[in-house]
Amino acid sequence: MDSEATRAKAGPGLLLFPGTAQRHHQHNRSLLSTLTRTANGNGNGNANDEHIAISQRKPPPRSVRSIRRPALWQRTLRRANCEGAGERDGAEEQDDHRASGTVCLAKLQAFIIEFLQGSSIHGFVYMAKFGLNFVERMLWFAFIIVALFSIISLSHRTWQRFQTSPMVISMDRNKLVWNTSFPSLTVCPHKRIDELKVEDYMIAHSEHFEDEEDKEDFRDFIVKLASLTYDNLESLPLNKSFGIDSGKYLDILYDLKWAFEPEISSGAAVKMFIYETQTEFGICHSVNSLVAQYNSFDYWRSNDWSILDHGDRVTVHPLDGEIYAQIINLSTAYDVYFHGAGDVPNISKQRYTFPESDYTTVELIALEIYTNEEARAFTTKQRQCRFQYEAEDMQTVPIYSFGLCLSECRMFFALRVCGCVPHFYRNRLRNGRRLPICGLEGIGCLAKIKREIISLKSDKYKINCNCLSNCDDSNFFVQSYRSRVWFLGANLQWGIIDYPKMQLRRDVLFSFADVLVYIGGLVGFFLGCSALSFTEIVYYFTARLIRRMLFN
Repeated sequence: MDSEATRAKAGPGLLLFPGTAQRHHQHNRSLLSTLTRTANGNGNGNANDEHIAISQRKPPPRSVRSIRRPALWQRTLRRANCEGAGERDGAEEQDDHRASGTVCLAKLQAFIIEFLQGSSIHGFVYMAKFGLNFVERMLWFAFIIVALFSIISLSHRTWQRFQTSPMVISMDRNKLVWNTSFPSLTVCPHKRIDELKVEDYMIAHSEHFEDEEDKEDFRDFIVKLASLTYDNLESLPLNKSFGIDSGKYLDILYDLKWAFEPEISSGAAVKMFIYETQTEFGICHSVNSLVAQYNSFDYWRSNDWSILDHGDRVTVHPLDGEIYAQIINLSTAYDVYFHGAGDVPNISKQRYTFPESDYTTVELIALEIYTNEEARAFTTKQRQCRFQYEAEDMQTVPIYSFGLCLSECRMFFALRVCGCVPHFYRNRLRNGRRLPICGLEGIGCLAKIKREIISLKSDKYKINCNCLSNCDDSNFFVQSYRSRVWFLGANLQWGIIDYPKMQLRRDVLFSFADVLVYIGGLVGFFLGCSALSFTEIVYYFTARLIRRMLFN
């Protein structure tokens, strides 16, 4: 009869988790001890009757949920509760804390087993499947580790590709669809100082000119200072300063400059403008330029950092035929630099020199590259180029240009080595800092490193400009030029007669959507899971874990 009562108290024979039978056996022993105490109190006769009644008593009905749920999650006695509530003795409290910790750890272990058995990720179920030995479980664990390593490795390569080279440059040969930028140029006249203004200056500052030799030396000094560039730094006399502070060099040059007022005309539909601009070659004039105004002396002197209205970029189309522009009344010999509308002349590029008595015609060919609008969503590191409005790293202008970036790089390199900058740079930075202008001693220092400054390459000094090309860029190359003597003075005519048959375009090859598809395919291939599988993981280890550990 005792064995039958024990089996009755043990409940159904479905023992899915260890420890269930042990707890039922302890419960039976507590019932037997109760019967014994009752027998001692009421007599032997009543004890037999009570024993028979208890043996015939049926266990309380159990729900299907309590049978299927692991026993470790069923409600425990108050003394085994994780909260450890109630008043106990010191020894009993220590045992209670140990028991509660063991129960919580067992709950966590059972929870992980449930997650592995119910997860939709392939391979996880075999980590907790009953009937598998240790070697089989380790084999499946190794397969899962290899799959995770493959996913991480290939995903990292995909992400690196997205960060470094998501763009591609392709060729567009449909020349009748797109327009071509008209060539921009910068003219630098050889004559820059007005002799009459120089005489007036020497009269006003006669204390610095004791004799005629001093006046002649000053005339030579101011002419060479006006034409000073990195190529001819050694030509400037360094023995006399004539009482001129280096910070006033640019002011004096503009006060004494020669009035260079050429006229411009073109066959294009859009009117062209000519702007006076300060370059690394001195005071020059730019035509069809979008950035020349930011290097004007008036813009610098007014401490202006606003974006200017520079008008539309002049473009031409093959159906327009031969389009020329012309500058007349140059009245002096000059140097000319051809460049794109969004750039400035570069000292490392080729320049052309023409005399004051020739009528010169220059024919150019163009090669342009444009960037797709979708690329604006990418970073400059991904595009490997900058748009004009991305000027957060520029210190002297509010816009970006590849040529302006190189000029700033040369300026800061000169500042680092010689402690000053040439006078043809803007020495006031965006943060309000003023850079010292090189005097005679500083110019002598610049002359020693001029090759490094021009090429921005040095074995002795570390030079890192980090200048990216313009996203929309135009490059022009001289195809041919011819000159003839002209009795009306120097004139310059230039244009495009052979329109480009190819245009380069920077397009998006690998977008963020492609990254998601590629990584999602890797996860599905190696583990057979989807985005819902990761949602399942988040759900299991947040809401469900808290409910199991605290409320069940």
